Amino acid sequence: MVNVFQRFTRRRARSSGSNPTEQAETTGPNSAIPHPHGLQRTVSTSSGKRGRRYEEPSRRYLIIVSDTAEFDPHIIQRFKAEGFDVTYLPFTGCGDVDKDRKALENAVHLKEDELETGERFAIVAYHRPAYLLLSSHHQTASNTNPFPRLCALIAYSPLPSTDQYTYKRKENCEPPDCSDITTIFEPGPKATFLPIQIHLPGPRVQPCALWPWINLSASEGDVTYKKRHRCHVYSYPGCTAGFAEKEIGDERVGEGDEEIDITYEDEVGLQLAWSRVLGCLKRAFGVGSHWAVVDIETVWEEYWDRICDEVDERRLGNHRHVEPPVELLAASHAGEVGCPVGESAVTCLPTFAGASDISSLRSFFTQTFIPNGPEDQEIRLLSRTVGSDRIVDEIQFSCRHTAEIPWLLPGIAPTGRDIQVVIIVVASFCAGQITRQSLYWDQASVLVQSGMLDPGLLPRAVQPVAIQ
Repeated sequence: MVNVFQRFTRRRARSSGSNPTEQAETTGPNSAIPHPHGLQRTVSTSSGKRGRRYEEPSRRYLIIVSDTAEFDPHIIQRFKAEGFDVTYLPFTGCGDVDKDRKALENAVHLKEDELETGERFAIVAYHRPAYLLLSSHHQTASNTNPFPRLCALIAYSPLPSTDQYTYKRKENCEPPDCSDITTIFEPGPKATFLPIQIHLPGPRVQPCALWPWINLSASEGDVTYKKRHRCHVYSYPGCTAGFAEKEIGDERVGEGDEEIDITYEDEVGLQLAWSRVLGCLKRAFGVGSHWAVVDIETVWEEYWDRICDEVDERRLGNHRHVEPPVELLAASHAGEVGCPVGESAVTCLPTFAGASDISSLRSFFTQTFIPNGPEDQEIRLLSRTVGSDRIVDEIQFSCRHTAEIPWLLPGIAPTGRDIQVVIIVVASFCAGQITRQSLYWDQASVLVQSGMLDPGLLPRAVQPVAIQ
């Protein structure tokens, strides 16, 4: 679900000489704290940490199924780090589709029987087991879902065999009724549907070219339209087989100690598929205050709190040191149990300023990035889009160029001019930690405002508007 907030509240200046009694009155249990961007959050008096809730998290069971004896521990750890209770179920089968489908259903039912009353589970399946589970949900012999307590099914490359990536063309192939996903997560008051995601490498294809049992007509005895599930097929052009099982960022080796070749398309496809899968699983389980992982917007707000606090201190002429938000980045947790990623990166694309390891990140935040520069810097959040593992902010940055701004105008002496620019910040998260940040803005506009670029050299239609 996408949340967009318009922020119009200016950040309240705080003085170091504030009355402690007044501060205590505004930081009691569940008290509303004026936020720099106008967002209300709560503070716990027992911990003093914003947005943290310590109720016992509900267990969210996830079964990973593939056709190998062992599965990549990095992927399992990544799911665990996001708050899932993961079990790996290997399944090879005998080669007979009907027998294998029934055997796999029985194996999943055994896992389902282990759940307590009210508990649910989800499945992430790969290759042939994914094909078998997908066919189980489209059998014409029944109009019910095979697993009553299943809340989501993710199918990666669900083909009869792992090497079958040639698709038979069928004419007049209409999408099945179960491909209507408009009522998966927001159905009517008495209607619930099982979300099924299908992820395929290669170009987009017609579903009936892959799974002939999902395009039968009602006159042929098809009752799948009565089943309480909805399918959505995602394709990843340019990706190779097994793209979703390649861990990006690690020094991984395969058989014979040869490095795994990870293409750019595989990396993009993997990250996009992960975001879709994580979003689907969180919505299916119903993420709330009892989720084991801190909400990413809470972490992101704490990150900006640190930066804006030091901006305020500098504006007020105080010299109190504010610790940079490095510990909120994944790089600072490298090697810890439960941290599946050990890298972080901040990149300002127009100037190539940034850092990509814990040492250079500390230097970047203390010597280069905000609040280094003019003392009158102001940051205002204009809009925000929150995804399952990504946040996109649109912020307005303004100041008078009275000091060098290393990340915005590196190496340029102060010009004394007013500068105002809209910056797009894309932040990625993993297990409640910030992994990557990319910042984009119109550098030509900044150069014009600072007097470093003749506005007459710009195309007439895109000349920047003068600051009032």
